[in-house]
Amino acid sequence: MKAFKITLLAALISSPLAAETIDKTWEIGVFGDYIKSSTNKENELDFQQIEAGKGIGLDISKIINDRWDFRFELARARYDINDGTDKDYGTRYGLDAIYKVEDTGLYLFTGVKRFNNVRSYNAINLGAGYTLPVSDRFSLYSEAVVYRDVDYGYTDQGFKIGLKYAFGNVKQSAVASKIIEPVIQPVQSLDNDNDGVNNSIDKCDNTPSNVKVDSKGCTLYAEKSASINLNVAFENNSSQLKPSAMNDIQRLADFMKTYEDTNVVIEGHSSAVGDAGYNLMISQKRADAIKNILINEFNIDESRLTAKGFGETQLLSKGNSLADHIANRRVVAKIETTVKEVVTKS
Repeated sequence: MKAFKITLLAALISSPLAAETIDKTWEIGVFGDYIKSSTNKENELDFQQIEAGKGIGLDISKIINDRWDFRFELARARYDINDGTDKDYGTRYGLDAIYKVEDTGLYLFTGVKRFNNVRSYNAINLGAGYTLPVSDRFSLYSEAVVYRDVDYGYTDQGFKIGLKYAFGNVKQSAVASKIIEPVIQPVQSLDNDNDGVNNSIDKCDNTPSNVKVDSKGCTLYAEKSASINLNVAFENNSSQLKPSAMNDIQRLADFMKTYEDTNVVIEGHSSAVGDAGYNLMISQKRADAIKNILINEFNIDESRLTAKGFGETQLLSKGNSLADHIANRRVVAKIETTVKEVVTKS
């Protein structure tokens, strides 16, 4: 059974839909189906432990329009009961409204059913199906459906495979169109996108009208340098940021978000006052402070940031005045990148 289902599914997917040449009015179908009873029913003595059923049936559909059908269904099935030790025969009949999905062969349906087997009950159903035309009037169809028992609250499942025959007249317009409709080839422009390059050598279709193109009709780009500098000053013996420094740090963060392929080395520096080892430590803390702000406040990925302290090894000013010391207590960072910009027409 499983192999048959897989073979049928492959056929449904691979076969093209036949062109409809019939004005369909009615369809009659014959089918085989499989009903899987609710697991709870299999354990209920009131339902005689009813299990799965296999049956045959007949359905008649009225074609309302291209989207909707109305269907009557009648089926008879043989069920396994009493834990598979016995059989029982039952019938099912009811009505469905069918909605057909345009140009796909797929359809959805819902309706009401009456089941008469070991116990009689009413159900509402919801399902989906697929129609595969094999000729003007014959088609194969398969369906999957769930039935909700409104009397006892159980849910059954069903699967159906069948063959349908369509009643209706041959579409006259379909025959006439093959005879009288000429085939008209569209006239193509020599330069469809008006970029000055002939279609026969244009490698880039539909380039915007306001950009310059190369000899193959593709957009021209020019390289442009983009850069940003950071220079944050610190108090003596301190790695605490001044509030005024946040604007400069935000500019650096915005630049890195704009140019996401950039990385930066944040350099910490100190003045020459005091011990060299201490100065190296305080310069590293200053660089780390900027790095942590970028990570925690501006969500810059840590992998793009490197913090390095240089202590007093790279003094800007080698004097011994207060101004010299202030200039040397700093954190600096510089990013340069090259970006491509579209060359537009003047």
